Amino acid sequence: MLLLKVQMTYKNIQRMRHIVAVLIKHGFYSVVERMNLHRIMPLSKRLRKRAVEEAELSLPERIRLVFEDLGPTFIKLGQLLSTRPDIFSEEYIEEFRKFQDKVPPFPFDKAIQQIEGEFKRKVDELFLEIEKEPIAAASIAQVHRAVLLDGSEVVVKVQRPGIEKTIDTDISIMYTLANLLLKYFPELAILGPVAIVDEFSRTIRKEMNFTLEASNTMKFRKMFMDNPHVHIPDVYWEFTSNRVLTLERIKGIKIDNVEKLKNEGIDPARIAHILGETFLRMVMVEGFFHGDFHAGNIFVLGPDEIALVDFGITGRITDELKESLATMFIGLATQDYDTLVDEYARMGLLPDGIDLLEFKRDYRDLMEPYFAKPFEHTSLGELLMGYIRVSFRYGIRHPKELLLLNKCTIEIEGIGRVLDPKVDLLKEAQPYAKEFIKERYRPGKVLGEVVDDIKEVNALVKEAPSQLRQIMKKMINDKFTIDFVHVGLENFYSEIDRSSNRISFAVIIAAVIIGSSMIIQSGVGPMFMGYPIIGIMGFAFAGILGLSLAVSILRSGRF
Repeated sequence: MLLLKVQMTYKNIQRMRHIVAVLIKHGFYSVVERMNLHRIMPLSKRLRKRAVEEAELSLPERIRLVFEDLGPTFIKLGQLLSTRPDIFSEEYIEEFRKFQDKVPPFPFDKAIQQIEGEFKRKVDELFLEIEKEPIAAASIAQVHRAVLLDGSEVVVKVQRPGIEKTIDTDISIMYTLANLLLKYFPELAILGPVAIVDEFSRTIRKEMNFTLEASNTMKFRKMFMDNPHVHIPDVYWEFTSNRVLTLERIKGIKIDNVEKLKNEGIDPARIAHILGETFLRMVMVEGFFHGDFHAGNIFVLGPDEIALVDFGITGRITDELKESLATMFIGLATQDYDTLVDEYARMGLLPDGIDLLEFKRDYRDLMEPYFAKPFEHTSLGELLMGYIRVSFRYGIRHPKELLLLNKCTIEIEGIGRVLDPKVDLLKEAQPYAKEFIKERYRPGKVLGEVVDDIKEVNALVKEAPSQLRQIMKKMINDKFTIDFVHVGLENFYSEIDRSSNRISFAVIIAAVIIGSSMIIQSGVGPMFMGYPIIGIMGFAFAGILGLSLAVSILRSGRF
């Protein structure tokens, strides 16, 4: 714990104390104590232990409240966790989906300072006008309507001042907490807390880089340049930087406003079809897809046209994964469970030692009710979630690209069902899957892959003698080493350290008692009621230490 304090800055320690206080507030004192985090709290607060159990709330609900109290960075983390049904149960996912990235806007003068600081020019030299009230405010940025000097109507996304330092501090603390969880709760290793923080750190830093978002926007704009049904806003690069993003203003109807669409004479079912085709083209043709398909990022511009915005989160699909998806789409359509399970094995998702027969049986039990119902009463999203929960029981872990794709599929289907209850995304995917497989096994493409494989084998054969010589040289010179890693001993070391500390503590208590007894027997020094005061104080001190040790042992439950 001393090392923890040395490594952390004063600001980090203050933030950590706030986190500990919030955990205690929502009934997690036992967790705080087990990780020894209660020691960084002031003694007065430690003695006034506050443990609000909130018995009427479930554990997932209390975790959500903790994240909400801790602010924007932890809310963003909660949103990421809502996309991980492979490691969290449905109860947790439902709670994490409740996180709303809505925070009060920061002052307009701060936005102006941020813009002027980025471009080293006065705001009136950049914009003819800029609205004071933002049209949207989130944890990372807020958005203002504006007009350029040439009259172009735009929106300006301005990053919150100081948000980078805040996120850096919180991520640093998240790594500390993740490592403490691994140390004191080894049973949580299956969740991969450090890997979760790694993924979150990469995701949020990408989202904070507005130049990257602008680049993604232009890639999608180029992708759909010749598609009359999809519009992507243009980027104004002269007014864009890492912290400020200026885009063409989109004027349309929010896609889930079905009543307004109908009032404007727009067929919601047609819009659902366009949305599904747009998503499937991104995935099965381009291999690059929008990673945040919630209704606030999709607008309807007319009877046959939609617009997409906010490309801070994107996903990529390799040709290998596209081939697997195409095979799985066809397997789902034909109810070929063996093909589906074989494809999971080919992708390397199935762990060693898995009982394939039992897995196929559970998978069939999951799938058959889906195909027995009419389309309007089925959900591909629910099916995907069910598969992830089944696979979790078998220790199957999914690549993050596939998890993001599952999340987007659920979002697309949800919006599609609002527009048209009979929409069937699986049926929409069949032509794309068949076309991809047809292209995949085109003779010219197969021949090209064979030539590439031969080249790789040839390179391997050429390099093998040289690599073998290097290994033999290391063995001859006694420089060939094999490293052994002990797994699972961290908790053992911790328990040994805890036990030795208790023994040392007990020895000190015994020494104080013996010393105090000798003083009492000697009758030396100032007296109180016929006994030496120093001896009395020694016994009292030893009693307090002994009581503290006894409480610690009883509370641990190991005695």
